[in-house]
Amino acid sequence: MQLCRTIVLIGFLGVPLIAAHGVAQDARATGNVSVDDLVARALADNPDLQATQAEVDAAHGRLRQAGLRPNPMLELGVQQNVTGPDNNLTAGVTVPLDLNGRKAGRVGVAEGELEIKRAQVADRARLLRADVRMKAGELLAVQRHLRFTEELLQVNREALNLLSTRVSRGAAPPLEEKMLRVEVHRLEASRHLLQSQAEVRALQVKTLVGLEPEAALSLHGDLRPAPMHGDLQRGLTKALATRSDLLVARAEVAIAEAMIHKEQAEGRFDANVNVGYMRQDFGYDLRGLTASGGTRPIQDVFQYVGASVSITVPVRNRNQGNIAAAMASTTAAQRRQAAVMLTIRQEVTAAFTQYEAAQRALDIYTQGVREPARQNLDVVRQTYTLGRATLMEVIAEQRRYIDIETGYTEALKHAYDAVVDIERAVGTLEP
Repeated sequence: MQLCRTIVLIGFLGVPLIAAHGVAQDARATGNVSVDDLVARALADNPDLQATQAEVDAAHGRLRQAGLRPNPMLELGVQQNVTGPDNNLTAGVTVPLDLNGRKAGRVGVAEGELEIKRAQVADRARLLRADVRMKAGELLAVQRHLRFTEELLQVNREALNLLSTRVSRGAAPPLEEKMLRVEVHRLEASRHLLQSQAEVRALQVKTLVGLEPEAALSLHGDLRPAPMHGDLQRGLTKALATRSDLLVARAEVAIAEAMIHKEQAEGRFDANVNVGYMRQDFGYDLRGLTASGGTRPIQDVFQYVGASVSITVPVRNRNQGNIAAAMASTTAAQRRQAAVMLTIRQEVTAAFTQYEAAQRALDIYTQGVREPARQNLDVVRQTYTLGRATLMEVIAEQRRYIDIETGYTEALKHAYDAVVDIERAVGTLEP
């Protein structure tokens, strides 16, 4: 973001110039929260992260369900002869045996899903931390621009009042008053734009951390990052070992392999054990002789107990299609894992490259740009005081100084972003 070019009227009008070091140095804004506080709040209250965490609980439930055996089936039946007293009563129990590793296949798939959900929570938290830090850095940069602009505006207003007095007394030309008034108006317009940008950045931060738009938010801190002691090789090693999106990819490979075992188990034979009881009340509409020579109805009750085994014979359907699909899914998951590893190498390398370049730029600004620019401004100011320079020359030099301060803020932001990118690429920050 470019800071609108504005000027500060220097000491030749009797208004003290804001010390170059006072304007240029990173003044810390007072507030209620730091960037680390916002990150902690986001990890606790971000709705999207909470939704992802709830999916872990759902995966726990599916894992518990996968470990349960199939329920037995109870069969009851009754038959009644509509033209006679004959009737049958049957009861049977069927117990699925769940053979050939079917339970192990289901559990393996459910465990893989649980690992994926856990890794997805870690990956969402990794990205959320980086998003919060990045948005907070944008807010800090706008706040620094805004503080700088407000300080300039205050000095220029005071200088304009003094210059107006001198013009009214004939001690200064009216053109200089008009020129300074234009710069004051430009500065006011810049301040309003920066205020709106700060409000927008604050709203974006509130959304990430789970705050309502009406909630108060006052962020303190500066853009200068802590020194990084890790190097590229350590970052690559750590990222390839622990980064959460790679853990997701590895869990997807594991669940795809578990799906192969599950589908293979479904294609093998299975069996059900059936145990039954039958009570049969049966007879004829005749009378028969008893052992003593009497007669009685030909009617009696017969009871049967039996057992059987039902076997599913995988002759035509051995689940070949699902097995082939699971193998293809495993190949795809392995390819995605390789792509994630390649992306991680690129992101980590780019993050460290950006950090080194940003640090070099900061060193140049600190050692060879800001202080000479301040000294140049002092020289032009003194020259104008002695009547050897025009107001336009002073304004031009002040604008160059403001451009340098704006560039320094942007360099700070680049260095800040580079540290955040390292944290996002490696997975953890090494301060």
